[in-house]
Order: sequence, then C-alpha cells, then structure tokens
Amino acid sequence: MNLQRFRSHPGLWLVVLLALTIRLALWAQPLHQPANDEIEYIAVAHDLLAGRGWVFYEHYHWLRAPLYPLWLAGSLWLAGGNLHLAALPNIVLSIANVVLVYVLTVLLLGNRQGTPVRHAPTLAALLAAVLLTLGTFASLYMAETLFSFLFTLAVVLLLCWYRTARLAPGLLLAAGLCYGLAVLTRSLPLAFVPVVLVWLVLSPALHGWRTRVLAALLFGVAVAAPIAPWTLRNCAAYGSCILVETGFSYNMWAFNEPRESMAEIFATLEQIPNPADRADEATRRGTERLQEDPAILLRKLYPNWVYLWRVRPIQDRFLMATYYADPPPLLFIVALLFDDLLYLIIAIAGIVGAAWLLWRAWWAVERWRWLWPLALPLLWLAYIPPITMLTHGESRYRHFFFTLLIPLAAVGMLAIWRTVRQQPMPATPPRQRGARLLRGGLVLTSTLLIATISSTVLLHYPWDWARRGAGKSWYLWLGNRAYDFGNAATAAQFYRTALTYRRTADAFIALGNAALAQGDLAEAQLNYSKATRTERLYIPASTRLGDVERRLGNMEAARRAFRGTNVAERDVLEWGWQHLAPLPTSFVDIGNGLDIGYVAGVYPAEQLAGATVRWTDGQARLRSGYSTDTAQLVRLRLAAPHPNAARVPVQVCVAAHCQSVDATPDWRIVELLVPAGATIELYSPTFTAPDGRTLGLLLDWAMWEAQSAKRKTIQAISFVNVHQRRGDTRRCDEWLEVHKPLGDG
Repeated sequence: MNLQRFRSHPGLWLVVLLALTIRLALWAQPLHQPANDEIEYIAVAHDLLAGRGWVFYEHYHWLRAPLYPLWLAGSLWLAGGNLHLAALPNIVLSIANVVLVYVLTVLLLGNRQGTPVRHAPTLAALLAAVLLTLGTFASLYMAETLFSFLFTLAVVLLLCWYRTARLAPGLLLAAGLCYGLAVLTRSLPLAFVPVVLVWLVLSPALHGWRTRVLAALLFGVAVAAPIAPWTLRNCAAYGSCILVETGFSYNMWAFNEPRESMAEIFATLEQIPNPADRADEATRRGTERLQEDPAILLRKLYPNWVYLWRVRPIQDRFLMATYYADPPPLLFIVALLFDDLLYLIIAIAGIVGAAWLLWRAWWAVERWRWLWPLALPLLWLAYIPPITMLTHGESRYRHFFFTLLIPLAAVGMLAIWRTVRQQPMPATPPRQRGARLLRGGLVLTSTLLIATISSTVLLHYPWDWARRGAGKSWYLWLGNRAYDFGNAATAAQFYRTALTYRRTADAFIALGNAALAQGDLAEAQLNYSKATRTERLYIPASTRLGDVERRLGNMEAARRAFRGTNVAERDVLEWGWQHLAPLPTSFVDIGNGLDIGYVAGVYPAEQLAGATVRWTDGQARLRSGYSTDTAQLVRLRLAAPHPNAARVPVQVCVAAHCQSVDATPDWRIVELLVPAGATIELYSPTFTAPDGRTLGLLLDWAMWEAQSAKRKTIQAISFVNVHQRRGDTRRCDEWLEVHKPLGDG
C-alpha cells in the first residue's frame, strides 16, 4: 500500500478544512432540540455522570448497546456538563471519517489502476465532507458517527493487513478491537463476523491453512475482547446473559404486524424491570405472531426496503433549536442539493464504481489478489439491505454503509466522466473466456440496482414538501435581506409571497416583525396571532404576540400570550431576554407576568412575603427600562432569605464595573446610579432549595429615574453633611455604599 498521497496531497487537507468549516457552521447554530434516540442517549449519559449507572434501562423497552452513552457521558464530562460543547468530540470523529474515506479509497484502488481514477481518493473525501447527512449527524447526539468511525477504521485496518501479505498480528488485533467496539456501539455487525472470518481464512494474501486460521482466530479474539466485559456484566446483573443489546427482541414484536398498539407494547415491556425477561417476553410475542402468519416476513420486505432508501423530512434533518421552527432558508435549499440529490448520485455512482472496479480487477495479472479487497466492502453493502428488510428499516440506517459506498461512488463518477468525455480507458488484456458473460452480468446487475434504488427514491420522494419548502425558503431569504437593510416594506412583500408556498409560524412571525418595524402594531398583532394559531407550542410566536399586546396596552391579553400553551415559563423568560426589544419603561413589576424581556436568570413567579416575586439563580440580569441619554437612578426591591444567613453579599455590575451591597432576609430598597441604557447584573451566593432549585435573591420590582450625575452628587454631599453633623457616621457609610455610582454615572 502506498499512502504517500495521504501524507502529502494538499487536496486532502483542503477537503478536511472544508469538512471542519461545514460541521462547525452547523454546530454553531443554537443548541438543537433533542429528538428520536437523542433523548434516550442524553438521559443515560446524565445517569452515568451522576453515578446511577444503567438505571434508565430498568424501565425502558430495550437495553441499548453501551458504548455511545459512555462516549456521550465522557464528552459531557470534558465539556463541564455543557450539552452544546459535548458535540465537539463527535465532530472530531466526523472529520476523521472524511480522512478514513480517503484512505479506504487508496486501499481499494491500490497502484494498479493508474491514471483514470487517480483523483478518486480526494473526490471521495470531498463527497464525505459535503454530504450534509454526515455533517448534520456530527452535531447530533446519536450513535451513527461513532459507529461509522469504528467500523470504517476496522475495515481500513483489515485492508492494510491484507496489503502486507503476511500475518501482521498487530494489525489484526487492532482491526478486531475496532470491530468489537463498533459492535458495542450498534450490534448490527455482529452477524457479519462469520463473513469476515471466512474472508480472512480464504484470503489469497496468506499461504498455508494454519496461518489463515490463526489470522481468523486473532481477529475473532480481538472482536470478543471489548464485548465480553459488557456481556459478563449483563449476566451478573440480570441473571441471564445478554450479549450486547435487546433491540432485536423488541423488533421481533414491534415490527411484525403486532396486534397490540405501540403504546401497549411500550407499557407491557416497561412494566418488566429485568431487561433479560423483557427481551424474552418480546421475543415470545414476536415468535407467536410469526407462527400465526409467516407471510409477515414477505409482506415487510418491500416496506422496509422503501424505509431504507427513501428521503424523509424528519426531525434530525436539521439542527433546530425547536422543531416547530423553520430551518434557515439557505440551509433548506442547500440540503435539497447536498443531502437529497447528492445521496442519490452517490448511490448510483457507487454501483457504477463497484462494477468498474470488479471489471478492472478481473483483468489484472493476479486477479484474486485485486478482487479480494473489494469483496469485504461489497459483502457489507450487500449485507445491510436484507438485514434491514427482515427487521426494521429507517433512512438513518444508510449511515451504516455511507463510508464504504462513497469510495466506490468517487470511482464511478470519474469513470462516468471519462466515458462522457470519450477518453479511452487503459487497454485490457486479450479477451478471455467468459469475459462477455462477466461484462453482461455486471451491466445487467448494475442497471437493475440503479433502476430499483432510483425508482424507490424518486417515487417516494416528498416532492410537494421540497417544492413548497424551497419556494418559501427563497422568499424568506430575500425578505430577510431586505429587512436587514432596513427596507421593511419590501421585506413584507417577500414574506407574503413566502406564505403562499407554505403557511408556517416563522413566516408569519417574519411578516409581523416587518409590520412592527413599520410601526403597524395592529398588523403585527394579526400576524403574531396567526403564528400562534399555526404552532400553539412555539415560544417565539406566543412571546412575540405578548410583546405586541403589551405595546398596545392590552395587559391581560399580554399575560395570556406570555404564558403560552404548555411551555415552561423559564424558557419564555430566557427567549424573551435574548430576542425581544421591549419598550423602555420606568417601572418593572418583576413577577407580574409582564416582565418578559426585561429580566433574565430568574425562576417562575411565586407569591412570597406578600408580593409576587421571582427568585434569581445567582446570576440575574435587568434591562434598563428608562430611555434617556443621562445617568439613571435605579431602585431595586430585593431580599435574600437564605437559611442561617443574616446578610448576603451581592455584586451589582454594570459594564464590567461592580460594587457590593448587602441583602437581608427582609425587603430592602437598593439605589444605584447607572449609565444610560445599561444592563444590570446581579451576582449572589446561592443555596439549594428542597425542590432542587439553586436560589440566590428575591426580586420584587425595579424603578428607573433619569437623573444627572451632578444632581446625584449634590444629594450625596447634602445627605452626608447632615448626618455627619448629627454624628451618625454609620448611616453616612451605608448611604455612600448604596449610592456609589457605577460605570460612567
């Protein structure tokens, strides 16, 4: 094997940089809402970090393979519990997958192919870099990226071993270890182990049956090594051995036309605390159903084939802060090209590339020596569809073969390109017996596969979703550009056109924002109301409506809108702080339901000490409410009823300038002189309440009064002089401490 290209080819590193840029750009969006398997993985990872072990699976409907939850727990630990940052190790793996695709292409081509496909490794890496499916999953808390890395690395190591033409136990053990770890991520390759063992035993790279059997034995032991501890742990914990996971048992019942609803299946399985007993029950129910009607296995073949290959607009297509939102307009349009279209091109070109490589290898001097490396990825690609069709199909499962299909696709694209340009391929040796039969078989098989997969994708493609989504996204993008340049009227026209393609909450919100920018509160209210009716659980819609109702003076309607429908009040508070620009006001009653956008870092309102108040979480923020160019006198009513604490130190900061004041269990009014338009930050010690909340201060209200610095200084001197003449130095010191100016005040 010659990896000189890998070490020195600048194209690879440019592709790696491109892959990194794409993945970081996707990751840099707001933290996405977990969906599908992410919810389970995140919950288990938090249990592992908290020392609760695998308690999640005591009442879940299956026992999952353990490696990805452990990986995610480690990522969370490195990120200090920050879920967004915890995706970065996964992004590193995704970049590594791009490099592995390059190396795998080099290994499959060897040195014999010469000029015609010399750029195939770089093209393969480029395809892996720009395919948005792989880029998006790099930031998802799902097992696919980790599995792809481990399994592809195992295949690369096996092909490296093959190229050495000797036993090379180190490479075999490393390949087996990676393969075993891949099984611990997703158990799908477990049934493929015998195929790999046969591939090793029959390998033409080794001489002598003893050496070949020893190679297979070394690989098998290495595969079992990482799996065995988990299996033994299951045997001890559940009284019955579970090799890796119980997903197959669950699939036996849930996806063989059960008589029970999915809710009933979940309820039955989740009442069984032992995963082994749960798996036995699911297997029994599924087996009974198949015995009643064996034709189920035939009826499920075509639907599962469709589920595997179709393009489906599901939650994990885009990294969205909430799945009620529209994806960014340009991202939607780009995804149609670099996710849906590119996937189909890769599938078709991969079939062409496999046929071309088989044909070229057939004419090699040492035919089997060049055919044998191709056998391993081709057997894996042939293994996935039937396994999926017999169990359960999902479009997500294409990740299991993308990294092995893309190298073939790169070769196929270059072969097609040379054919289109009518450039002659290298001459082949004189015709041998059976060559015509082989060529006909390859052409026929390739044509049938391309026709079957293409028709499946095209017939089941969501054409209306794509057409409407593309039109809406294009006009939303045009509207956003006009809005950013201050042309709200033109933006509103584009937004209305976008709504003719698809009526979504975000499109109505955009139109409402344009109306608000033009000062048309009634039009803004109308569109925010439509957005709320379109998605009742969407915080941006209901919170924007609350803001415009507040501007109109409809305070009760504003309170109702801010409450939303089945939304967490704290989420509303944080979203309002980040996205609203509320009207300036001289008084904010904290906790009265109308303070959204003025305060952050606080908990839902509650009645305490005769007032409607909010607890802070130790780091609260207040937005300056009074519009003025002069300094402002701010009065805050606060308290700190901490257990066993008479006084609690509070740091009040404005523009990086801080001063200390003391809060007491009783209400106290603190006065501060702050710069105009400044944000006030309140930092305080916290304690843990019985309900688990981390509590800092109680805030009741905030009042702003425009006041010049000169007037405030005169007040301070007058107050201090009076009390100094009275000999009351304590009150002088307290007053000076409370009234100390902040920042530019």
